[in-house]
Amino acid sequence: MTSDGRFGVTEDGFVVKGVDRIIADQHARARAVFGDDVDLSSGSALRKVLDAAAVSTHELWRALESQYYGTFVTTAEGPSLTLLGRDLGLPRRALRARGAVTLTLTHPEHGRVYALPQGTVIETVGSATETDLTVAYRTTQVVVLTEQQESATAEAEAVLRGPGGNLDAIGRELRLEPEWAEHNLNLGAAQVKPVVRQPFRGGEFDESDADYRVRLLGVPRTVWTQEAVLTQVLDVDGVRDAAVFDPLGGVEATRRSYGTFRFGRHAFSPPRQTGSPYFFDIVVAPEPGWPWTGRKPHIPGLHGAVTDVVRQWRPVSIFPNILAANEVEVGMRATLVVESGHNEEAVKGAILDGVRASVNRLRLGHGVLYSDIVLSVRTATGVLDVQNLRLRRFAPAFGQTYYRGATYGGAEELSAGENLSLAPDEIARFSVDSSLIDIQVVVP
Repeated sequence: MTSDGRFGVTEDGFVVKGVDRIIADQHARARAVFGDDVDLSSGSALRKVLDAAAVSTHELWRALESQYYGTFVTTAEGPSLTLLGRDLGLPRRALRARGAVTLTLTHPEHGRVYALPQGTVIETVGSATETDLTVAYRTTQVVVLTEQQESATAEAEAVLRGPGGNLDAIGRELRLEPEWAEHNLNLGAAQVKPVVRQPFRGGEFDESDADYRVRLLGVPRTVWTQEAVLTQVLDVDGVRDAAVFDPLGGVEATRRSYGTFRFGRHAFSPPRQTGSPYFFDIVVAPEPGWPWTGRKPHIPGLHGAVTDVVRQWRPVSIFPNILAANEVEVGMRATLVVESGHNEEAVKGAILDGVRASVNRLRLGHGVLYSDIVLSVRTATGVLDVQNLRLRRFAPAFGQTYYRGATYGGAEELSAGENLSLAPDEIARFSVDSSLIDIQVVVP
């Protein structure tokens, strides 16, 4: 830093000395050393040496600026940001390989529609001569197959990050993961054969500086708080959302004894003795296609992955209950007035895709707003009006957690204009092939 304090580290950051100022300072020093009559014209040898030195000095100032800003997460880039992440214990993640597959339906039933949801798990098929490990992929969009449309192309991404998901063999046959298909699909006598349409690439690259910076800025600088644990859980691959309930003590609303205390006769919450076990709940909502418990290395179970992460952060005698969130299936009933000349099925498909994207972005406990659904429907191309729109819900018959307000049992249709409220342990899910969807199209 110079004596006047205008360059180098200042209150406003690092100020780089420009080339013009560097040359002026060099000329002043040259006159002080050789006298005022020294030749500093553009053709003199001394001037050429000073100009060359000025460029080198300016590059040194720029390097100092880069080194200075490389010590802050908000301004660091490249290797500097990677080193800061290592210091915080959060290394830069590899990307997932992405590509495309063609799904072909064989032996379909007459008049039946086969909908493969987002997150359909596909894996490579080995042979006796191949030594490659099995690699699993997940589709990123809904695929609908019928007797008339037996093939469709869908984008997919590798389940695990890294170069192991890269696959260049165009035309290679894959298969639906048997256990996942048995649990989530009901194909009957029909079969679906996936084939690689576009090579899977990108697993050899790391996440961008922008994405990595967001993750680093969200890392709590504490050892044990609700935010610290939640940040680690949300960083696990396959976690759509998570919530921590009662992390540091207090009222355990899930215990049977809750609500039975007599305040005038008994202590409501006696102090916990040091070393005595304490349990709290972490409710986790998985992304589509991620199994809760997995037995295969290429498709890890979400329960075990979250448990391993929390185990590294919990204090002594503090134990988590890792619970799956209750997924609430959301549907709708409406009558659409569509402008003549538009394909009715295409309009319905665009509406369902828009509603699915809107609902599946919601977090735990966030209800579905009636106005958001109306907006998604009205903004679709070709829709003139929407009438008698009502939201529907179908909660699971058995829930693993219960934090007041959850609804279990059969389907329920709400009144017109009514929002769909969810309990803290519930998360909304919208599927385009749901039986709760009833959309009638009217052409004026």
